[in-house]
Amino acid sequence: MRKILVIVIAFALIGLTFFVTAEREDYREARLLERPFVGPTVYDFKSETYHAFDDTMKKEYEYKVSVLSVGDIMAHTIQFEAARTDDGYDFYPQFSEIAEVISERDFAIANLETVFAGEDRRYSGKNMIFNAPDQLGESIKKAGFDIVTTANNHSLDRGFQGIQRTIETLDQIGLLHTGTYASDERDILTFEKDGISFALLSYSYSTNGWPIPSEKPDSINMMEKDLIISDIKRAKALGVDFIMVANHWGLEYHLNENHHQRDLAQALFYAGADIILGTHPHVLQPFDHKRMIDESGLEKDKFIIYSQGNFVSGQRTYPKQIGMYIDFEFTRKGSNKPYVSQIAVMPTFVEANYKNSQRFMRVLDTNKACREFESGDLDISQALYNELLIHEKTFVDHLASKVNFKPYLNDKKAYVLYDY
Repeated sequence: MRKILVIVIAFALIGLTFFVTAEREDYREARLLERPFVGPTVYDFKSETYHAFDDTMKKEYEYKVSVLSVGDIMAHTIQFEAARTDDGYDFYPQFSEIAEVISERDFAIANLETVFAGEDRRYSGKNMIFNAPDQLGESIKKAGFDIVTTANNHSLDRGFQGIQRTIETLDQIGLLHTGTYASDERDILTFEKDGISFALLSYSYSTNGWPIPSEKPDSINMMEKDLIISDIKRAKALGVDFIMVANHWGLEYHLNENHHQRDLAQALFYAGADIILGTHPHVLQPFDHKRMIDESGLEKDKFIIYSQGNFVSGQRTYPKQIGMYIDFEFTRKGSNKPYVSQIAVMPTFVEANYKNSQRFMRVLDTNKACREFESGDLDISQALYNELLIHEKTFVDHLASKVNFKPYLNDKKAYVLYDY
């Protein structure tokens, strides 16, 4: 009898071991697959409380997505001169000093203020009529950009054929784009990572007088309030989390926005836009944060940068050499609705000089350039270093002039203008 009892106890212990092991494997799989799992009591070291591991544990998973945006990528003659090689063009050196910053972000956006109409349509970087070599697009991609907006006042510099070939070239390079269209379909550009989704819309106030082809009336998005609001509604119907609107607007070389920009921004925010990215003035205009109730009846945070200035251009007079990047961090906790958790900016500067009798240009992150100069890792002059220090403080203060927030450097070495 005692032998039978020992055997029963042994089998019971084996069964219990198997059950605990299986339960651990289920728990591990549930964690990996983010599936609900009702199992043992788990100790939460952060809150120092005990709780049952159930569907509410989903809320502990946190995902962060970064979206970086810059202003105008121009195509001036001196940029061609700096990019010229023995067998063509290479624009990448103009981006190389800031490519690491761009590439580290999940998505990076720029305004492409030229067309790729082909060499047979004559390259041009002057007289307000632009057409750049395809290598500029290749260098934009190599620098880490993922998306370009194409609705601006230079979209029709080579007519509809220029729009058509630009889109073909961007598709071949692998750059997403929005704002101009070769077909009759005006698709809404969307992108997504880790369950956080975005729509990006792009519009221009003008075509510099070039007529929109009558047979292709939808080839460029013009800045008509009703059209933009209609597109915002289309984007909302897709169920995206954030709607970003890139507006090519404002007065050139004005350091502050005008009432037309403010009024349109208010209307777009009310319609459901979350973020507005401004371009065209070729100088920096301030950032602003608004908390408002939109047409959904919910109170929401809205963000706008009125002008991101020139990212790279041949414009050499102050302050047109100064641009910026704006870095948005989005956070999603479990199955909760994602939100903007941080927004940071950094002024940039286009250095233009000569090296070995060759025109030389590059975009510098002002803070990164100063740190690398101090450590001996960047070859710039003492005079430029002093200038960059001044630009950094002056333009961070200018960008933050509309918000009640003291900017500070985050761990990515950018100045925080908004922190959730």
